[in-house]
Amino acid sequence: MNVVIGGASGIGAATVPLLTGPTIVADLAGGDVVCDITDPRSLEALVAQVDELDALVITAGVSPVQADARTVLDVDLRGVANVLAAFDHLVAEGTVAVCISSMAAHLTAGLFPDETLGLLEDPTSEAVLTASDDPGLAYAIAKTGVQMLVRRTASEWGPRGARCVSISPGVIDTPMGRAEIESGSGAADLLALGAFARAGDPTEIASVIAFLCSPAASFITGTDILVDGGVVAAVKG
Repeated sequence: MNVVIGGASGIGAATVPLLTGPTIVADLAGGDVVCDITDPRSLEALVAQVDELDALVITAGVSPVQADARTVLDVDLRGVANVLAAFDHLVAEGTVAVCISSMAAHLTAGLFPDETLGLLEDPTSEAVLTASDDPGLAYAIAKTGVQMLVRRTASEWGPRGARCVSISPGVIDTPMGRAEIESGSGAADLLALGAFARAGDPTEIASVIAFLCSPAASFITGTDILVDGGVVAAVKG
């Protein structure tokens, strides 16, 4: 069984038809199951519908133009940690989880103080919600925390024959991505720097997620795949 959380729209919706086998679509906006990844009881209800776990894809998230810093950290990092913990008992040989990070984590790599990185060591804690009061910085911190969480989870799941990876999209042509572009937050300027000078299509991210969920990616775990149209390469030179 595959589970796509955030699968009713955007990248998640583009991913669902590319996966092999039966798939549960979970989303706050509908799908097969209404699910709030910040609510343990909501997650318990979702997990109860899954007997065997093949692929777990977590695309649910919010951007800094949609929410305050605490909400960004709660959904984009703590929520992802909640999901991985809730499904842990179903992890077995061949299970793979794909989490969504962001090119923001690559653009800010190495810039966070040790005390911030220390908070990210326990992403399920209440303290992680205080990592920043600036939504844009909170987003970068949350997505950095996702990459750290993936590395730890991959090490824990490896002996069970399971994998955990993350993917870092650039600006994608989804409602969230368009809101970023229109907000004047700098997303449009970043797009202009990229090799293709355009937003990505959701299917361009979904195809990478589908590959990571397939047997063809059986030796890929504990790492992040950057799919940003060359923006980070242009910024970092």
